Amino acid sequence: MLDNRTELNENDFIIHLTIDGTEYEEVEVKVQDPYKSLREQVDSIVSVFELPKMDNGGNPIQYLLGQLLDENDDDPTILEFEDENGRECILDDYGIQSGDELHLISVPIAG
Repeated sequence: MLDNRTELNENDFIIHLTIDGTEYEEVEVKVQDPYKSLREQVDSIVSVFELPKMDNGGNPIQYLLGQLLDENDDDPTILEFEDENGRECILDDYGIQSGDELHLISVPIAG
């Protein structure tokens, strides 16, 4: 589970999170278990920040994690929840380390 408290020690795994479309920019988020799946990490972020699960039109919202791979990029690269074999991915699968910046992106699913 993720936690947005800033009480840190040297063993903490912290990401800097920007939640697109909100006032949250580069918020320090403590990752309780970096070995949980990306899907579980996203669910924890949505829960901690009490993000909506439906848009204004009543369509469900899917949240994805993205990472800027190059400083010159404007759009983050989406981190897939599963690899090509269907195995759930974790932060380490993308080389994400404590201190990295990620983006939470909301995508309404048209019904």
